[in-house]
Amino acid sequence: MDETTMQNVASEVNLPMSAFVKAQSGDQALYKLLWFNPTAKAAFCGHATLAAGHVLLNILKLPATSIKFDSPAGVLNASKGSADEIVLQFPSSPPTVVTEPPSAYRTVLHAFTGLSVADIKTAVFYYAPRANDLVILLDGVDDTKFAALDFAPSADTSREILALNMRAAVFVARSQRDDTDSIARVFHINNAGFDEDQVTGSAHTIIAPLFSSLFGMQRIRAHQCSRRGGRMLIEMPDSDTVVISGHAVTVIQGNIST
Repeated sequence: MDETTMQNVASEVNLPMSAFVKAQSGDQALYKLLWFNPTAKAAFCGHATLAAGHVLLNILKLPATSIKFDSPAGVLNASKGSADEIVLQFPSSPPTVVTEPPSAYRTVLHAFTGLSVADIKTAVFYYAPRANDLVILLDGVDDTKFAALDFAPSADTSREILALNMRAAVFVARSQRDDTDSIARVFHINNAGFDEDQVTGSAHTIIAPLFSSLFGMQRIRAHQCSRRGGRMLIEMPDSDTVVISGHAVTVIQGNIST
């Protein structure tokens, strides 16, 4: 299947991301992996990588206990855990604090919270260059309220936000629950619209080094509290590597005729 066909399939399926996997000849544990959203090829997608690992290791039950994906983001390792979870190794994407944020950053914050920076305890802006994401760290936000918020820019502010030319806005906070360390919401901020991403592994390659640097956390119980929601265990064995563990659920299985 060529990339034009892959893009056509991704557009027809119309899910946030579609993963295409192809075995590499001569190596039973190496697979080519490409990601496509409905409109374009993607540079990196964590949850689609987890789904690809789930299909190969849990559905097709490959004899290998670990595999490698040759992807646009480099070679990514995936293995099967003791409870059938998929364990992924990604490169760390540390963000840089923005000490003098432009007005558009504050517009993004207001579109999510309905509040200005002064109305909440703390809001710190970061930029993650590898993912091209704006990251906003909030403090003093209740978990339930955080999950109920929506990203709703007006027509006027939409133009200002789109002019940032970024991939996504990542809102993150420390959880107030005993069983959770981080909570996050991720919204696309591009010409395709402002849709929320349900579970975003790539965003957590940013959150992990951020929480490690600020709070000394090497192990994070993460909850992305979108409408569907998702929980992940995030670990940083070293400063360059983020290990994400999570389960995937198969909801449909079949063949596509091209």
